[in-house]
Amino acid sequence: MDLGRIWAEIDLNALRNNLSIIKQTLGNKKILLAIKADAYGHGAKEIALELQNDVDMLGVAGVEEGISLRYGGVNVPILVLSPIPYFEIDLLWEYNLIPTVSEMEFARFLQESTKVKGANIHIHIEVDTGMGRTGLDYEKSLEQIIEISTYKSLIIDGIFTHFPSADSDPEFTKQQIGKFQNLCEKLNQSGITNFIRHASNSAGFLNYPYADFDMIRPGLSVYGIYPKNTITDSRSITLNPVMSLRSRIVNLRYIPQGCSISYDRNYFTDKDSIVAVITAGYGDGYPFALKNGEVLIQLASESGGPTRRAKIIGNICMDLIMIDVTDIHGIKIGDIITLMGSTNGETISAYDLAKWANTIPYEITCRISPRVPRVFIKEQKIVAMRNLLRLIGDNRLTLTK
Repeated sequence: MDLGRIWAEIDLNALRNNLSIIKQTLGNKKILLAIKADAYGHGAKEIALELQNDVDMLGVAGVEEGISLRYGGVNVPILVLSPIPYFEIDLLWEYNLIPTVSEMEFARFLQESTKVKGANIHIHIEVDTGMGRTGLDYEKSLEQIIEISTYKSLIIDGIFTHFPSADSDPEFTKQQIGKFQNLCEKLNQSGITNFIRHASNSAGFLNYPYADFDMIRPGLSVYGIYPKNTITDSRSITLNPVMSLRSRIVNLRYIPQGCSISYDRNYFTDKDSIVAVITAGYGDGYPFALKNGEVLIQLASESGGPTRRAKIIGNICMDLIMIDVTDIHGIKIGDIITLMGSTNGETISAYDLAKWANTIPYEITCRISPRVPRVFIKEQKIVAMRNLLRLIGDNRLTLTK
């Protein structure tokens, strides 16, 4: 099948395998899959439909993400992790979404909405143990949660906190774990029980097994990307990246020595060169800030042969990238380029791109734009494709690289 100018391959087998490994390691605890930001760029609806029977909850950032999943046929419980505007409260009811209470006024507004609806609403409460972003202030949280528990129509299903540095500051994270554990014990002593305790993101899960509590909230690890650091005695598991980003060569040109390439004329050829143009750019989410980057080339004339590496030269354009292929013989228009992913054992990871662009791997996958088709693959067969024009599902289509 012709996959166009650029596409992101989403390996559903790798996705399932990553989740299975995490579940085996976790044991008899719950999993909330972080699926916000279009499942970190992987395709929220498609990922949710694939995994909804294998996780306990899904986590989204806002009401609109939850609504989109409901329209897509997703039935698993959905927790809105971030605060929402008060005027969106009615949508929680309409689409069966679970809100997070992170400040008292919102709890009061929710309580008033239950009187209008004549029904209870289930909630999770966030406590700030050191993130410094959202959540009830830790020092006041015990008395505030006790107050919320008196709002009988607000059913406290869960209480959680968030780690800002679980892969970089173990001492601070251990303090957070201690605070959260202490709060939960005091709540139990106050008669508030049977709530789900959750704290760990992917870094927390890998680095602090004793902080699994009742549920974890993995995102990055399910998508096959490791947190940037692991600490002593961390869990060791093997994960495989779910997303690959590929494009193709559309132009080959001879450029003499001393000529500039791309906008701002920051790069000049140091020899007579062959420059290939590939159809990807910052309009597709490929980072403009990237420096000293590389791509992988699988020559159509050498199917199954060695993969070649080529340097990106000049500034990244909105829709195009230039690479130096002077020393790669046999290259042709139409040859497939791997911008992120693996080809014949050679890999460019999200971490490689993040390093070259001075950013984080979360941003690399999240920023892949909607105009890049997502091609969903099982057993090397395309089972669905989502692009700007249509959604295609046809398990007869096979993937060719």
